[in-house]
Amino acid sequence: MDVFNAIGDIFYGGIQPNIPGNGGPDCVAFLSKGQLLFETLLGTALVVLFSLCGAKTYTLPAKVASAGKEPLFKKVLLVVLSVVFAIEIVYKVCSRQLLYLLNPCHVCTVLEIYLLLSKPRRIAFAVLRFLVHYIYGAAIALLFPETDSRLLPGEVFNYWLQHIIIFFIVPPYLIYTWGPDCLEPFSEWAWCFFANVVFTVHHSYIMTPLALLTHVNLNYLLCPASVDPFRGPYYRIIGLFHQTLCLLFVGKVYTLVVKFVLYLLSSKWRKRL
Repeated sequence: MDVFNAIGDIFYGGIQPNIPGNGGPDCVAFLSKGQLLFETLLGTALVVLFSLCGAKTYTLPAKVASAGKEPLFKKVLLVVLSVVFAIEIVYKVCSRQLLYLLNPCHVCTVLEIYLLLSKPRRIAFAVLRFLVHYIYGAAIALLFPETDSRLLPGEVFNYWLQHIIIFFIVPPYLIYTWGPDCLEPFSEWAWCFFANVVFTVHHSYIMTPLALLTHVNLNYLLCPASVDPFRGPYYRIIGLFHQTLCLLFVGKVYTLVVKFVLYLLSSKWRKRL
């Protein structure tokens, strides 16, 4: 038992329930277990639907052109993002909040580090196609930042730096470097469906049970954030639908904007269209 208590202390012992939105008994009691079960079953139905639709319609290039020498900027970006994420992990260890590394933006950071280590190939294209739809969470974190629990020196700065890099820098740079074929055709929705599947499975079957077990409000799954415009007893159901819509459409808008900017700024990229 002492071993489990020690492990729990490392992973969530420093999360203070007195800070609004962090968790605690009142947060756990915000929704009934029956309502949580119903919402999980509703999410599961969407997972089945999107899985079937995505599996039937997804595409990947048959061949990927071999890459030349790795650009220096890509290596620099890899080092910078790795250092920023390593610093974030150190903050989580020092503050005893390692459980927060399960949040989607940290998952996206790991995927982007993998992509910066990769050369253009089909599996990398698949990860990038998924990522551009899943990364919208970083935009939400930038628009509605929750930094009250970040108390260590430089921790808030690292929060902003990480989210700016993973949303505004890495995906556009990879799209520029790997060319238009690394993204799916605009008319293809399979990767939006896959992003919805991963999002729902991650939140319903990994983060929610852990949140209930630890009384930590992971990604506001137990009670709403103070800045949530839909705060109330049905915030999760409303969230399920508006997050589904975001995962379906925000990535499409994101890639359109990135392509448009690259078209305007890069004659080299225009020639590859």
